[in-house]
Amino acid sequence: MDILAIQPSTISVDIKHPATGAPIGLQIECTSLEADAVKAVERAIKNRALRGGRNTVTAEKIEDNTVELLSAAIVGWKWADGLTLGDLKNPQLSKINVGKLLAVVWIAKQVDQALGDEAAFFSNSGQSSPST
Repeated sequence: MDILAIQPSTISVDIKHPATGAPIGLQIECTSLEADAVKAVERAIKNRALRGGRNTVTAEKIEDNTVELLSAAIVGWKWADGLTLGDLKNPQLSKINVGKLLAVVWIAKQVDQALGDEAAFFSNSGQSSPST
């Protein structure tokens, strides 16, 4: 097995109703927290914190940083017919729309939980059998 072939892929997160656990018809495609684009956002957050000096961390900043990281990990989505984001039907994937979506706390929690499952990003990577 070539260890260099073991690379993360994306995962699809089926968003579920918080009360029933039934899929609501929204699938969010996410990249790994280790992806270059997400790591760049993480470094920018850390650099801002370092420039800010002591005692500048607030609960609001921590929440904003979390949403910023989750947003960077979202690379696509599929909306079922009839499902809307406010008045938007099948909204475009944009920073503003992702922000609106992640403002829904139960959705943000589901995305965050899925991103924490690192193994899911490697489920189809480097699965070839060892050479003899």
